[in-house]
Amino acid sequence: MRSDRGYFLEEFKKAKPPNFFGEVKRSQDEEAWLPGMRKFFMLHDYLENMKARVANFSLKGKTNIWWEDVKNVRDIDEEDLTWSEFEQLFKEKYLSERYFDDITKEFYELRMGSMKDDEYTSKFLELLRYVPYLKEEKAKIQIFVSGLPIVFKNRIELDEPRLLEEAIQNIKNLYEQLKHKIETKLVWRDNERNKGKWDKKWARPQSTNNKENVAPPKRFNALDRG
Repeated sequence: MRSDRGYFLEEFKKAKPPNFFGEVKRSQDEEAWLPGMRKFFMLHDYLENMKARVANFSLKGKTNIWWEDVKNVRDIDEEDLTWSEFEQLFKEKYLSERYFDDITKEFYELRMGSMKDDEYTSKFLELLRYVPYLKEEKAKIQIFVSGLPIVFKNRIELDEPRLLEEAIQNIKNLYEQLKHKIETKLVWRDNERNKGKWDKKWARPQSTNNKENVAPPKRFNALDRG
């Protein structure tokens, strides 16, 4: 087991364990950091109290301030603190019952908004694992569809998907269709604008001697059709 302080500092600089800032607004950062540290310790055979010190060195920003406060309030000696004890303190702060309640609330209130279809789907599936009691496909589909814009929601409800995978594939297809439709419309509009500029550039000027003003032929516009 490795416990020498000088050796530890050198190894710490080389190994670069995962840092934790606690400021990035992504709900799984807190959870991802602990498994990351556990994997790090599988490769580096430290004593229990040295593991806790490695973890302490990895705290940055606001989390480092939190840790300094905890040490002072609870009169913690870092040299005697074990990794298990540190884990418990970390979970009390960042992985509390309220933390999971907030994630569950985020799941039920999730809306697609300005997200792309794959972004919405990824976020939904990411949050879905926090509601393990939601097992029926029908319930999952209802919540998934409830967060979609009305233009997608109505179409998917008409299709009556029986599996969440089917609903996900439906929104993917509908999103691509709408995207293609909008892109086609934009290309057509740009072409019409460019054509108008070309017509104006090459239009023959009317003779000032001709007393009759002849109106130019009206250009075809698909939008004028009834």
